[in-house]
Amino acid sequence: MEPSTVIAGLSQRELLIHMVNLVLLVSVVELLWLALRRGRAAMAQLLPNLLAGLSLTLALRLALGGAGLTWIAPCLLAAGIAHLLDLRARGWMAPTRKTDVHLPTPAHGQGRHSS
Repeated sequence: MEPSTVIAGLSQRELLIHMVNLVLLVSVVELLWLALRRGRAAMAQLLPNLLAGLSLTLALRLALGGAGLTWIAPCLLAAGIAHLLDLRARGWMAPTRKTDVHLPTPAHGQGRHSS
């Protein structure tokens, strides 16, 4: 084994797994802390973002641990859905109405000519 692949008696992969575990733990503690300290409205705004991050981190942890696609794919799907919900909650995916669309009108002489 090369010296650069072992840090504090752990392989780089083992160290990375421990780091991801720490991120998951801190994220869950943050989620619980926010749930206790903030109101429901604040949690409703933050929850999709937090769930997207947790789902992606869990997918990474499962992949590093050797889990198969059967376990990783649902985490990635949940992250995608949570991300879309977050975008919608922020108003970035608000449905547009036909009355909101303003099409440019052609300048004089640039429209289609009919014979």
